[in-house]
Amino acid sequence: MATNPTKKIFISDIHMSDARSQERTAKLYPYGWFHKNIPKLVTFLTAQFNNPDVAQVVVLGDLFDEWVIPTNQDPLVSFQAICDCPDNSPVVNALKQLAAGGRLTYVPGNHDMVLSAAKPDENQKFVETVFPGINLPDDRVYQSDKLVAEHGNYYCIFNAPDTWTNPSSRLPLGYYMSRLVAYKVNQTGANQDYHDILKKFVLEFKDDPNFIEALFLAIAQDANLNGAAPIDMKGIFGFPSTVGGIASLYKHLIDEWRRNRPDLGWELALIGDIGDLSWAADHTYFSLFGSDKDIVIFGHTHEADLRKHYILAAASGVADIHVDLPCRAIYANSGTWVDTAKPSCTYVETQIDAAAGRHYVRVKAYPDQTLQEGFVRL
Repeated sequence: MATNPTKKIFISDIHMSDARSQERTAKLYPYGWFHKNIPKLVTFLTAQFNNPDVAQVVVLGDLFDEWVIPTNQDPLVSFQAICDCPDNSPVVNALKQLAAGGRLTYVPGNHDMVLSAAKPDENQKFVETVFPGINLPDDRVYQSDKLVAEHGNYYCIFNAPDTWTNPSSRLPLGYYMSRLVAYKVNQTGANQDYHDILKKFVLEFKDDPNFIEALFLAIAQDANLNGAAPIDMKGIFGFPSTVGGIASLYKHLIDEWRRNRPDLGWELALIGDIGDLSWAADHTYFSLFGSDKDIVIFGHTHEADLRKHYILAAASGVADIHVDLPCRAIYANSGTWVDTAKPSCTYVETQIDAAAGRHYVRVKAYPDQTLQEGFVRL
């Protein structure tokens, strides 16, 4: 590795699942989100390991997937079955190589959230054992100089850790939404993503006085499940085991969000759920540029993105802000590696050019396509 490597790589939303997720039978279809892109990811990770300019690969959450499980199957309650899946072995080995060299950081997301509050350190200890040398930052956030990165689900009403609906757990409603959609895909082979279905029904029910309950039941109905349909909750305790029971349990979610997250309006948190977290970077880290952070990187939305805040662009009379100007701040999203996303296999690359006094941020698609680029001053 170079004496002074200049680049950091941020990827997220890989969604490795267990062997069941790719099974195909006469009546059932694969429901996992990540399979076809495994060879690409292995090649990509190996390239980062061999690149002397790369100081760190930061996985911003949803490396594993404990959520996308049909409602009629046993849930995943640990990462063991995912790592034991033979198809995932090349990815696991490539990550081990980076970790052993002290060049892998892992920030958890919602799909790899610890399922049981009774064993809050279980998944962390597992990750440390499987990937010796891995860096696990405190408080779900990676920070370096003026850069900060996290998964982003903390700002989303359906996917932030929920400790008030069921105080013995952290599972948000999005966990159950994901399982409903996985059931539909498993039964029908429909090429549908949870995010797309959520957007559709959010728009349909946003003015309903019983928004949360109506939304959840509509997603269930779309999967051909009624309120009495069972949800297999083996190994996860304290929750109802029917669609209707879950809908009823979370029906006061908006009121609870208002009470427990007064700093963050639920309407904004809903925007995060359906695909845009740039506002969360502004709200939490840029704070009208009153903070010391000038680069914020999220994942979660599955939509690669880069938003630039320019310095005095309007006052200087510059009409085209897309010229080679320094930014006051940059928000970027690493996108996803799931099979169905377009574009998929996206990531964020940051690079420090000390001689030019620039810190570059690039949103890229593998192999080696720059989608967007900007820079801030060092």
